[in-house]
Amino acid sequence: MKNLPLAKRYPNCRKGHQYALDVVDKKIVAGKYIIGACERYLRDVDNADADFYFDWDAAEKYLRSVQKFQHVIGHWKTKNIVFEPWQHWVWMNIMGFKIKETGFRRFRIAHIEVARGNAKSAMASQTVLYFLALDDPNGNQISTVATKKDQARIVLDSARAMARKNTSFLNHTGVKVLAHSIVHDKSNSSVRALASEHSGLDGLNDVLAVCDELHAMKRDTFEVIYSGMSKRKDSLTLCITTAGQDVQSVGCSQSSYAKKLSAGEVLDEQFFAAVYCLDEGDDWEDEKNWTKPNPNLGVSVDIDTLRAKVEKALVTPADIPNLKIKHMNLWIAEAQAFYDQSAWDKCYDPTLKIEDFKGKPCRMGLDLASHIDITSNAIIFRDGDVYSIFDKSYLPEETVRQERNTLYDDCIAKGFLFSTPGAAINYDFIRGECEELSKDYRVVECLYDAWNATETAQKLSNKIDMVKISMTVGNMSEPMKKLDALMREGKIRHNGSPLLRWCLGNVVAKEDHNGNVYPRKSHTKLKIDPIIAILMALAGWLQDEDADSIYETRGIRLL
Repeated sequence: MKNLPLAKRYPNCRKGHQYALDVVDKKIVAGKYIIGACERYLRDVDNADADFYFDWDAAEKYLRSVQKFQHVIGHWKTKNIVFEPWQHWVWMNIMGFKIKETGFRRFRIAHIEVARGNAKSAMASQTVLYFLALDDPNGNQISTVATKKDQARIVLDSARAMARKNTSFLNHTGVKVLAHSIVHDKSNSSVRALASEHSGLDGLNDVLAVCDELHAMKRDTFEVIYSGMSKRKDSLTLCITTAGQDVQSVGCSQSSYAKKLSAGEVLDEQFFAAVYCLDEGDDWEDEKNWTKPNPNLGVSVDIDTLRAKVEKALVTPADIPNLKIKHMNLWIAEAQAFYDQSAWDKCYDPTLKIEDFKGKPCRMGLDLASHIDITSNAIIFRDGDVYSIFDKSYLPEETVRQERNTLYDDCIAKGFLFSTPGAAINYDFIRGECEELSKDYRVVECLYDAWNATETAQKLSNKIDMVKISMTVGNMSEPMKKLDALMREGKIRHNGSPLLRWCLGNVVAKEDHNGNVYPRKSHTKLKIDPIIAILMALAGWLQDEDADSIYETRGIRLL
């Protein structure tokens, strides 16, 4: 949609809409994740077939209302807070999209990740006051949450100061600003600050929870908050953060998920992501790139101050990590994918067909997931020191329908993923598929994880030599590293499955103090099942490389 309908009625939305157009048209310098998010918005805002619609009036009401609040810190050209185009775009997304069936907001979680100084806390404070008294409240309980109470109070205290400066807001709504909270007695609504140790977290029934500086929040704290927010259909979990250093933090995993969502690698209709950061390979010294992590550059972020910080870092290398984290919004030692997808891409062989291997020996790896998730069977052939990899992965048609993942649809259409009838995988069907493979190919053995697979393995043992492998660091480390080495040496051949490529990119490594690694996924929705199956099959081939197989002493046993 190039033209905003009734633009004169929606001046604020027009600015946000134009921002998205300018980003996509490369008129505004933006990182790839913002470009992807703007493309998503432009697709969705005009999608009449979707389960949601865009409520221009609701978006405009929010944008108009919150810009009546005044600045509470610093000196500004205007008394009131005036949004920049990127802020119009962010908030019209969050507040404008509605579910057709219920009229509630489409997005239940919003992740705004941007460098320091780009008005995160001020925007969150405005949202707090809007939910408290301006959005037809009815028992709206609102919490600002952080690991420490002082951090949790930043947004609350900013909201308290904004409310105090706007006497017309106080008089019109009846809001009262107290020492440790803000209340709206008329609607029985209130705002409070909570730290991670607060006992009230377990009983949250909030309409809005602001998770401030998510990079520093404990994982269990976030999970308690997010699970509690499901009690209300109109709730919003608002995450505002910069990057950080802790690769095991919930902030890092949420950031990774938000980026994949923006890049179109996953589909989540309830999750909004706006991640402002440098792209991979960008020169952080180059001023032309600074607007990517700092969309408010020249407004709330002073370019001369930032320039001075960069110049200092160039002569004081110890300053570089903090500069990259706080001002370029880069995760230092971020949980990068363990495998290099570019190395994997170079191993693609368009002529590779499993039919050409009939009668040849292979090993299989069987990963039987839950009945409603991806189940994978990897088949690996070895010719000298070159390994040819195939997989057959399955997903119930009901899961495909519910996930509405375009990658799944594309893989099914191209034959890289198979949709099975019904709401759950039929393990007998998978067993039959394995038996059919054993007729055409000489299956030396099939390695499997006993979880969910014992009965299937017992039934298959009449036709195939079944080998149980425990999912331990000791058993998985060597095949993980071997697969990486084989890819880099060009000794892997694969058929270009987009499902395998996606899952390979989702693998991150958990490393112990001895340098052993274990495959993990950084987010529950980022699947790695086909790669686990490949690693199990590869583990079988590694036995042939050493007569005294480590796997014979680390938990594999024949059934």
